[in-house]
Amino acid sequence: MSSANKLPETEVKPDSKGAIFTLPAKKEGSTAKSGERDGKLVSRLRKSGLDPQKLLDLALPNTTAKSVTKLRHRLMLVGFFLFVALPSAAFSVYMFLWASDQYHSTTAFAVRSSNPVAATEILGMVMGGGGSESTTSNSYIVADYIQSQAILEDLPEDIDLEAIFNRESSDFVFSMGSDLPIEDRLNYWNDMVDVSFDATSSVIYIEVRSFRPEDSVKIAEAVLERSEILVNNLSESNRRQTLRYAEEAVARAEARLKAIRKQMLAYRQETQEVDPEANAQIAAEMISGLDKERASREAEKATLMGYLDENSPRIRMLDQQIASLEGEIASVRKRLGTGGSATGETGDRRNNLSLRLADYSELTVEEEFAQQLYVTSLASLERARQEADNKSLYLATFIQPTISEDAQYPGRLLYSLAFFLVSAGLWSVVVLLYYNVRDRT
Repeated sequence: MSSANKLPETEVKPDSKGAIFTLPAKKEGSTAKSGERDGKLVSRLRKSGLDPQKLLDLALPNTTAKSVTKLRHRLMLVGFFLFVALPSAAFSVYMFLWASDQYHSTTAFAVRSSNPVAATEILGMVMGGGGSESTTSNSYIVADYIQSQAILEDLPEDIDLEAIFNRESSDFVFSMGSDLPIEDRLNYWNDMVDVSFDATSSVIYIEVRSFRPEDSVKIAEAVLERSEILVNNLSESNRRQTLRYAEEAVARAEARLKAIRKQMLAYRQETQEVDPEANAQIAAEMISGLDKERASREAEKATLMGYLDENSPRIRMLDQQIASLEGEIASVRKRLGTGGSATGETGDRRNNLSLRLADYSELTVEEEFAQQLYVTSLASLERARQEADNKSLYLATFIQPTISEDAQYPGRLLYSLAFFLVSAGLWSVVVLLYYNVRDRT
């Protein structure tokens, strides 16, 4: 065999600088084995966490992968320009050239109570317990009211929010717009009216912004007026709540006293006597007088029996007088009572003084108790009124709505910087997500 047949076939390839070098020609079998080995090598590299493309880029820096990488970077720069730099520049131009000036008006007030705070309650207020009637909860109610839909409905008719907040129609970003639903109007209201509450001093600060200074002052005055009306309503509601139970107690006691007096009147009309106790006393005096007179007649009879006969006219007359007195005594005693057991007594109460006296005593006790309860209820009502008057709420305004001479809003530089940072942040998130997906695939 010749030496030419022994040499393997070679393949001529130019290098990047134009030089020519030769590589041994691969046979088909060796090529298949080499491809299988390469596939196994790539899979092993990926399982170990290495990127074959990156290794190839490091080994062969002049390959087409580098050109793909440069294209990807160019696309990222173009995306940064289109979605970050250009919108940020446009927004900055709008903020500094088209955005309208906004003027603010500030007011501050506090909800106070006329109830003096005792010295023993000061420590409780410092520790957070508050006094007998803390105004903190009412202050929170006022602050929430200013930020609620209710104040939009309660504003006076001469305040047209749509006209006030649309005076600069060219400023479409900060203008309110027209024909908005109440929810969007409330969101815009809360953006233009800032309410802050200092829990330490219980002071509510309000800052109103609009496109004209006088409009801001007008809105702040309206908010202050509605807040004062709300505080007065809260005070009146608190007063009614405090007096309600006392007034109900007085009404019940008065009704009970009237009912007892009606029963007393019906009893007197039925028995035809004003006071059975006085009648019983008169009956007792009558019985006592008749007993004395009968005893006197019996004593006289005993004296006359010493020298007169029983059939003598004088003795018979005394016997008749004694019998008459005993009959009267029995009649009077029968009026006082039957003389039997009181258990299950069902006699005629109009002719039985004892039964009438028992009924009258019960009515008298009920009347006295109802009258005392009524007097006590009246005293409680008077104390409740005094406490309600002492707990009345009022609005203490110590900063009247101010008028602005120079526009402090909007913060043009701050808004522009915030828009750029947000856009750059979103662009960075998209780029990081792309690299994350690329590395995992």
